[in-house]
Amino acid sequence: MVSEDLHVRINGVLPDVDNGAANTSLSVFYQGFHLLVDAGNGVEQSIKKGDSGKYLPDAILVTHARRQHIRDLPMLTRENAKVYCTPECSKQITQMLPSLATSSSPPLFSPINPGTPFEVGPFSVISVAADNAGDQPALPGSVVYIIRAGGRKIVAGWDFLKLQTDDESILWNPDLLVLGTETYNDHPSTGMISISEAYNIVRSWKAKLCYVLHYSGEKDREDAKNQWHRGPQGPLSPDELQKAIDDHLRVSGREGKFVIKVAKEGMTWNPQDIIEEEGPMGPRIEIDALDKHIFSIEKMQDGKVAISIEDNINSLTSEFVNPKFSENSLHGDAIKSMMTKGPELDLSVSGNTVSINMKKGKKPVFAEELPVSDKDSKKLTRYLQEYFAALTS
Repeated sequence: MVSEDLHVRINGVLPDVDNGAANTSLSVFYQGFHLLVDAGNGVEQSIKKGDSGKYLPDAILVTHARRQHIRDLPMLTRENAKVYCTPECSKQITQMLPSLATSSSPPLFSPINPGTPFEVGPFSVISVAADNAGDQPALPGSVVYIIRAGGRKIVAGWDFLKLQTDDESILWNPDLLVLGTETYNDHPSTGMISISEAYNIVRSWKAKLCYVLHYSGEKDREDAKNQWHRGPQGPLSPDELQKAIDDHLRVSGREGKFVIKVAKEGMTWNPQDIIEEEGPMGPRIEIDALDKHIFSIEKMQDGKVAISIEDNINSLTSEFVNPKFSENSLHGDAIKSMMTKGPELDLSVSGNTVSINMKKGKKPVFAEELPVSDKDSKKLTRYLQEYFAALTS
């Protein structure tokens, strides 16, 4: 059940703070708990400016120990807020900030292991190891975080070039993705992805909304030396960067499918920002399952039903004839031809679960029970009733 009090605030500060280094940080508030991700110089003052109702964090997740991400830790942990990071990261922090090395009870640092889930207040969190080698050496123990709360998924992913995981499905289909993008064009020497790489990440992870921050564009000046280069050749203002992103999405045919916004300090997001479906439904709808699937259902003009299901690797589309509806369940017969016979369909909605069973004879093609949100359960139920209730079995 999604709670209305879940919201996120961007605390990142502009590059003119801290000698030109941009700081990347966000606060996630849920059930009265303040979870902070990274705490560089200026983050404490940024949080103070917010109207969150809770200033000091209850817990802090640290992605890595570069100074631009940890400098305000002593001020933000003065009420013994727990700091979660890898053992390598905590060692680097205490070397740079000796005041945090003193023993305390309970201990200030809680060690985490990439790939192992852990609980922080009302949040479920998992980290993914990150490679951020560039002009500076990679920092061992660097991670990005996947945060779950109230049926929503938030990914805080910055200061990485590659992620060290064999299972990117855990990053798939976030409600909010926050990416650190230092440049528009690819420049691996920065140790970070670019806006151009973010386009592919947003598409492959199926992010519903992406905020990009940390951008400076300074390294893009190098591209002016290449007479064949057609992208930006230097820093863009936030408005110019947003226009370049919007133009790219429009030209690439992804306008409306993927939303990427240039984040600004103090920007907030909550699930209520998602536009609710109103008015009559079209013949095709798309549903995001809460695990790793997206599926669509379409009543075609010839009376057939088409079902498409995809995850981060595979995509399956099948058509069915003679749809029959009964008590929030839909059956579709297999399409037969001279040489082949397709699968048949049984789809049903029960509470927050959608059961999809496609099979050829006794052989399953796809058989899963997919968890969905209350909103999507009601949406699918309404769709089935509007388009198939007259076709009772």
